[in-house]
Amino acid sequence: MNKILKITKMNRITYKLFWITSLILLAFALVMYLTLYFFLPTFYEQYKTDQLQTGIEEIIDKSKDLTFQNAIPLLDKYSQKNNAIIYLQDQEGRIIYSPTFSFTGSNSKGVAVTPATKGPLENSDNLSNSYNATIPIQFLNVNLTLVVFATFQPINEASQVLALFLPYISIIVIVIGLGSAYLYSRFITKPLIYINQGAQKMANLDFSEKIEVRSNDELAELSNSLNDMSVNLQHTMHDLKKANQQLKSDIEKERKIEQKRREFFSIVAHELKTPLTVMKGYLEGMIYNIGPYQNRDQYLKKNHQIIESMEQLVREILSMSKLEQHTFKLQLEEVNLSELINTITKDLEFFASQKDIQMIKQVGSHHLVYTDRVLLEKACKNIVHNAIMYSPHGEKVYINLTEDSKQQHIQIKVINTGIKIKEEDIQQIFEPFYRIEKSRNRNTGGSGLGLYIVKQVFETLSITYSLNNTIHGVQFLVTIPLSTK
Repeated sequence: MNKILKITKMNRITYKLFWITSLILLAFALVMYLTLYFFLPTFYEQYKTDQLQTGIEEIIDKSKDLTFQNAIPLLDKYSQKNNAIIYLQDQEGRIIYSPTFSFTGSNSKGVAVTPATKGPLENSDNLSNSYNATIPIQFLNVNLTLVVFATFQPINEASQVLALFLPYISIIVIVIGLGSAYLYSRFITKPLIYINQGAQKMANLDFSEKIEVRSNDELAELSNSLNDMSVNLQHTMHDLKKANQQLKSDIEKERKIEQKRREFFSIVAHELKTPLTVMKGYLEGMIYNIGPYQNRDQYLKKNHQIIESMEQLVREILSMSKLEQHTFKLQLEEVNLSELINTITKDLEFFASQKDIQMIKQVGSHHLVYTDRVLLEKACKNIVHNAIMYSPHGEKVYINLTEDSKQQHIQIKVINTGIKIKEEDIQQIFEPFYRIEKSRNRNTGGSGLGLYIVKQVFETLSITYSLNNTIHGVQFLVTIPLSTK
């Protein structure tokens, strides 16, 4: 039932067009019939009258050059052609000639005459819808009167027959009209229904099928326009979907950044709160001369050390914050990596000697890159410093510098022996304030920002990096592209 209603709804334009066309055809047929019935007799009468008058004028015009006997064929032809009664009378009213009468005598001019009788017009006084005319006519040998009579009765009979034939005409008109209207409506609306079905699929975002109308009219143009709209809409939806996914990704990324920022400030507050609490305890003990705090020189020195570590932490936070700002501008210049590595190792020799760690360098003499010297030095220094600080006593730190002209990059390898890092720690070691040593003791580790700053610097300078375990220890690999100015 629902399917029937759906089909009926879809084809309602066919039914509408069918009934409208049927009514137009039937109305046209009715108008034609009424026109024939009411106006055909009048039109025929006018036409017949004009024809009779024209014929009479032609006979009168030609008779001037003919004798009566020579003009008889004209009269006979006129009578036969117009189905009219025609005869000639003399001045006394006697019938001289008529194709439908015989003659009994002749006058002195040789014209046949017949006794005066009651003419046909006198017997036809009661006839309606007839034509009669009495006109003088002149021949070469005589002047007579031309009498013409014609009846229009056949057309009246035709009108009566037309009225009797009305039921049969009505049946024929209805059958032909309804059949023609049905075929016409199907022919016109079939492509429209097809286009409508395709448009409904497009409205439901189904672009799997195209609308194909094989014609060169407006319907073909409409189908092509719908197909173009379908393609454009499909592309637009695809672009919107990509943009939506990108927007979701950006929102999720921003949410994660915001969450990390909150966590970062929470950790910063914790990192600053702990040394401030320790300093406050030291100072209160010194103020009240409690126990060992009476030795003020010793605890003032410890407070000074705590302040220096806090100062270092603040400097690291500020440098990291500067890198995260969009307004930060790099100071690019040509940097000799060999000299940079030598400077870093020289500055860190004191820390290595304290742990009896040997630094072994293979850096060459001349490796140039175009980058920000200050940032690169800070990152490389943090890497080498971490390698020294987290290596056991008596181990080695290898620093290799190699250049690959084919790959257009320089690689820095820093390997510290005698230690391994768990895989779960490697995944998080570049997060801010993350430390492998969970006690967060300042004597056994730093602030936890060193490798996070390395990550920020390398991402700013478009330098790739990796940290992984090797057979001999832990390797930090840095790949710097050989970019030009």
